[in-house]
Amino acid sequence: MRAYERLTHICENRMKQRAYYIPENEGAYTLLNGLWNFKYYNCDYNENIENKEWDVITVPSCWQILGYESPNYTNFCYPYPVDPPYVPDVNPMGVYMREFEILDVFQKHYIVFEGVSSCLELYINGNYVGYTQGSHLQAEFDISDFVVVGKNIVKAKVRKWCSGSYIEDQDMFRFNGIFRDVYILSRPEGHIKDIDITTENNVINIKFEGSADVSLLDNGIELERKYAENECSFLVEKPIKWNAEKPYLYTLRFKYKEEVITQKIGFVEYKIGKDYEFIVNGVEVKLKGVNHHDTHPNNGWCMTDDELKKDLLLMKKLNINTIRTSHYPPTPKFLNMCDEMGFYVMLETDLEIHGFCFSYPGENGYDVIDNPEWICNNPDWKDSFIDRIERAYNRDKNHTSIFSWSTGNESGHGTNHLEMISFIRETDKKRFVHCEDASRMAVSENRFDFYEHSDFNSRMYLPIDDMLAIAENQDIKQPYFMCEYSHAMGNGPGDVCDYWKLIYKHKKLIGGCIWEWADHTVIVDGVPKYGGDFKDELTNDANFCCDGLVFADRSFKAGSYEAKKAYQFMDCTLDGDCIIVKNLYDFTNLNEYKFKYVIENDGKEVFSKEMILDVEPKKSISLKISLPKSTSLGTYVNCYLYDKTGYEVAMVQNEIPVKKTVQQEILLNADVSEDEHIIKISYDNDEYVISKHSGMIESIKKNKKEQLKYPCALTVWRAPTDNDINIKNKWGWYNCWESENFNRLFTKVYDITIEEKSIKVKGSLAGVSRRPFLHFEIEYILTNKGLKTKLYANVRENCIWLPRLGFEFKLPYENDKFSYFGMGDMENYCDLRGFAKMGYYESDADKEYVNYIMPQEHGNHTDTKLLNIKNSLSFFGNFEFNVSHYTADMLAEARHIDELKKSDFTNIRIDYKVSGVGSNSCGPVLPEKYRLAEKKICFNFYIK
Repeated sequence: MRAYERLTHICENRMKQRAYYIPENEGAYTLLNGLWNFKYYNCDYNENIENKEWDVITVPSCWQILGYESPNYTNFCYPYPVDPPYVPDVNPMGVYMREFEILDVFQKHYIVFEGVSSCLELYINGNYVGYTQGSHLQAEFDISDFVVVGKNIVKAKVRKWCSGSYIEDQDMFRFNGIFRDVYILSRPEGHIKDIDITTENNVINIKFEGSADVSLLDNGIELERKYAENECSFLVEKPIKWNAEKPYLYTLRFKYKEEVITQKIGFVEYKIGKDYEFIVNGVEVKLKGVNHHDTHPNNGWCMTDDELKKDLLLMKKLNINTIRTSHYPPTPKFLNMCDEMGFYVMLETDLEIHGFCFSYPGENGYDVIDNPEWICNNPDWKDSFIDRIERAYNRDKNHTSIFSWSTGNESGHGTNHLEMISFIRETDKKRFVHCEDASRMAVSENRFDFYEHSDFNSRMYLPIDDMLAIAENQDIKQPYFMCEYSHAMGNGPGDVCDYWKLIYKHKKLIGGCIWEWADHTVIVDGVPKYGGDFKDELTNDANFCCDGLVFADRSFKAGSYEAKKAYQFMDCTLDGDCIIVKNLYDFTNLNEYKFKYVIENDGKEVFSKEMILDVEPKKSISLKISLPKSTSLGTYVNCYLYDKTGYEVAMVQNEIPVKKTVQQEILLNADVSEDEHIIKISYDNDEYVISKHSGMIESIKKNKKEQLKYPCALTVWRAPTDNDINIKNKWGWYNCWESENFNRLFTKVYDITIEEKSIKVKGSLAGVSRRPFLHFEIEYILTNKGLKTKLYANVRENCIWLPRLGFEFKLPYENDKFSYFGMGDMENYCDLRGFAKMGYYESDADKEYVNYIMPQEHGNHTDTKLLNIKNSLSFFGNFEFNVSHYTADMLAEARHIDELKKSDFTNIRIDYKVSGVGSNSCGPVLPEKYRLAEKKICFNFYIK
């Protein structure tokens, strides 16, 4: 057995983990980031070939990104046999080397690695120093006895796998190397070591190893200073308390000899209330969260401070107040930013063993109770498990933003987890313990005592009805926290607002974290790639890594704005001629923002007013408004909340119930003629041609100019979204979309007749090899509003619900600019439209395209009253529409964005309904109310 496989060898000479800090005095900190010499070996290190030429690479980095091996994305399956603690004998390794300078050997010198995957063997000046594993945990070594004045050489041997790799089976690209900061700390003899800071009422309590002058500062002003050994405290009269909305921090400064250390701390108290609500400083708070991985499309796990800060600033723009650090501790600077910018943090340690679910052929489950094959039950692994939680806790214990520790993710729930939980409970009396697997197994194994192992009832991806059952179950005496919900893969998520309507109704439902923040991808020649795109991937999970609430470049999509809407801190309702404005902030008066309301009639602004509203947190105010007398398309009042920069932090639209004027429909005396193949309807300068073979419109002419490039068709298919994966195809014969062959459609016309004022078509739709799933009757009537198209449809009783139903019109390519009155201005669906609003908009086919990493359905608009294609057709009625240069088949066949080639036409869908997008790639099935599941359908619209 190799040393890195031995469970008794998880570290050697690594210093005990202390609280994170970097001394601030001159000369204390030497950053070693930058250019390093590097050698890559595809097997274990061989001294005989060490003298080959060195490459030069940048540290921090991931060696797969730099071309040493290929990237590999796998969700849960281990990329090697499941034979713990053994890893493959052919175990690639990277060797790193560089020089650094030491000026004073009479000080103590330490080298710190903040992130190395998977394990590190350290040498200074050719001498072995020590060993560590735990990729996302900090490792510090005392190198004082190994350095000399002047030039020194550090060498690090980093292996791809070690025993610790078995507990790092997270859903992410698998990378290796020194991927976080490396630095030297030069410190005086007798320096401070660990620091432990807590607050109690208005007192700051400090325990530390050593002696120092300790000062308390408030906004740079020293309030008090005292000399202390090992412990001290400060009394703060009427302290300003910390919360995520107003993250107020005090500063502690430690001075020992020339060394200066600062720590920031806030006064905060996290509690669970009598109704199982989550309470911060005595106030009920809802946790509006997201799961955050470290991921960069060009640099893998490496993110700069600026990039991390950008993530947090963007979260603020989306009204996110909570982060779960899935599934490992982030770089400590990220937590400093969370303290300073204001986020509630669930700190998860670097632990997941999900792949044990699939370690036997066909196995897929959590059969872990007393099963020694799961290493969470194996006492030989106890030290490895405890090591992870101890290091995470001790590094990050002084962060005000952390409200809970999480024992890891998707790892079963065994005796080693209980040891981790015991450590936290004995060590930290102020914060909570989270263990989703405890709640999961309480249900699956009927071990309801497992609920007590965690402070939260925490489950992933529960349907809303199940959440309601938990909220109403008096026997469950815990807050319910969704550590993961609303899987944000591709076009979606489509269910966030529904969750939050329920969460606000029940104190026990305290919120949760959307999975996840950003798409994981690796850019190759400008194209985002995912699992299966790279050489030598022996197992992969395709594009399941492309599941971000934001794109990999951090640009927003419709799902981003849907989350922003669900999480926003203002709500407005209409009560007669009054707007009721409710402040949903927990600690902020609305007078810190600018409020504006706008009344729009038929898409045009008729009145607006800006004001400052004095509304205390969780309180409401009533504003009287004037209502228009009548409308043609609709009247709406839009309410906005803007911050000091002018950024819109909240928006609510309400329709004003105003009498609608309706244009009288008059049937026109059109000329109708026919031959063997067609029926022609003519009036004035308009001409419509109906095919007797398809029953569809095959030509529309205005002043003899053809408006269609190809005939119209009645269709139901859409390019499946990532969230459609489970309804798209279940092994070919299961009742799903592809089992009905919706994407290979035949239209059959049984009868077509000319009546006094109309043309009637009777027909059906059927997939190849299948019985008809839909029988229809279409009636065409020429009116003063245009050609009225009426569809009556009966869907076969045992047919699965439809992706969509509507007509596709193929216009010349250049007819791609349009205006519309409907929900916009971004794409929206029946379950993904909380952020959208009714209005009058202009767009074109290229603007409608959404660059999902795997091409898929996009660009839909709901509740449309009119659509005007510039210099071509107009559509009126109540419908959904889509304008694109791509057909559903083109989108469905492309696996990457560079595989898409535009059609030679503009494709326009006029739909009765499009089913919602949901989040069923991992989340619950699409709720019934968002499915096109009707068996009898009546739909009509006008073409002019």
